[in-house]
Amino acid sequence: MTKLATVSYLNARPLIDGLEKETDIEVIRRVPSRLLETLETGHASIALCPVIDFQQSVTALEIVPAGAIGCDGPALTVKLFARRPISEVDEINIDGESHTSVALVGIVMRELYGCAPILRPPSAADDETPQSLLLIGDKVITAAPDRTIYPHELDLGAAWKEISGKPFVFATWMTGVGSNLGDLPRRLDRIRTANREHLAEIAARHAAASGWPEDLAVEYLSRNLRYELGAPELAGIDDFWRRCHEFGIIDELRPMRLYGG
Repeated sequence: MTKLATVSYLNARPLIDGLEKETDIEVIRRVPSRLLETLETGHASIALCPVIDFQQSVTALEIVPAGAIGCDGPALTVKLFARRPISEVDEINIDGESHTSVALVGIVMRELYGCAPILRPPSAADDETPQSLLLIGDKVITAAPDRTIYPHELDLGAAWKEISGKPFVFATWMTGVGSNLGDLPRRLDRIRTANREHLAEIAARHAAASGWPEDLAVEYLSRNLRYELGAPELAGIDDFWRRCHEFGIIDELRPMRLYGG
């Protein structure tokens, strides 16, 4: 039985919808920040890891080019909400479920506004309404902060596009170096390709359980997100890693390794 780890967010459905029919695959669901641990401890053979995890893992990883979660403009579900104008933000309460987006918000604030806000875990809030909040995933839609308290917001996908001109990849399949996944990468890519033709149906089927309005879910999966991992997306990952290294977010820049490459 092959164990595969993924997120439980709506955005992963186009990559995994149909896996429940595969009797030799067990799907494990975790928040993004727990996926690397699941992979490193051997509880899964492959995981849909945040892209920053490739650089921060204690074990060497390879990217499995069988799909990704990314965007080429507004991501919709990766946002900074603030009580003051974004350019004046000097403290950000980060989302504990995120790795990549925490690194991305640091880059965006430096590149667009020339500042490096203090990043605080959610438990570090001095009150119930911290200065700003970084949120990812379904809760951006289902549990967004009160806009009368947080009238300013920044979509990090749109901000990255403005900075780099490239698509952004939040997560992609990863496995440990030396892994033998058999035909799993081909099967995952086949599922992704088939699901690409049925995004509206997938959104409609899972919207209610994820707490989304159906029309917004359809728009999100069909227009905001990208699931390919081609040359433009790989270039975007490389650019992101390079900036992380330049700003000291990662100490050593590892070269990209592709499974089967």
